[in-house]
Amino acid sequence: MGKSQPAVPTGWHKFAISGGWIGTFLLAAWILVPRLMIGTTVPIAWVVTVSLPLVLMAIGGVTLGVPALRDMIPTKRSVAWLWFAFFWAFIVGLFLPDSTIFSAGSPDHATALVAVLFGPGWEGAGSAIANPAAILMTISGIIGAVFSLLDSRAGGPIRTEDEDAFQGQGYFTILGEDEYYQQ
Repeated sequence: MGKSQPAVPTGWHKFAISGGWIGTFLLAAWILVPRLMIGTTVPIAWVVTVSLPLVLMAIGGVTLGVPALRDMIPTKRSVAWLWFAFFWAFIVGLFLPDSTIFSAGSPDHATALVAVLFGPGWEGAGSAIANPAAILMTISGIIGAVFSLLDSRAGGPIRTEDEDAFQGQGYFTILGEDEYYQQ
């Protein structure tokens, strides 16, 4: 296989890689620190509060670290998926609740960061938004990590013969062959 990625990242790709390392740890802290400041009384909330930053750090470490260990750079698609996971991590940090909407009765019991910032009326949105956001954060991060692992293999991304057979077919034809995959 030929060369599958550029030798040196440039522009936004370079910024996304360096910012990815910083973003991994900042967003893990973004999920954890507000929960430490607000406090919690529910044990399962502590499990989620500690495990989500660990998942995010593992995803960031695999997506950015494995290609670096293999003397390659993370591909644009893996870094893009990582940043998509960062977006959902930011949402999780805002809306991660302590228990349920039943704590919305008093501002003293508001436990989601968004409820502390904007009032207890936002408490009900905590689990309704944080749960899907945590799932989307994990799934998109895993997709980015898998792309990073596959793209940083010794031969680069592997194209199968059936992909080559479909080139130039259908409504949206791809003209020519990709120069990176010439042998």
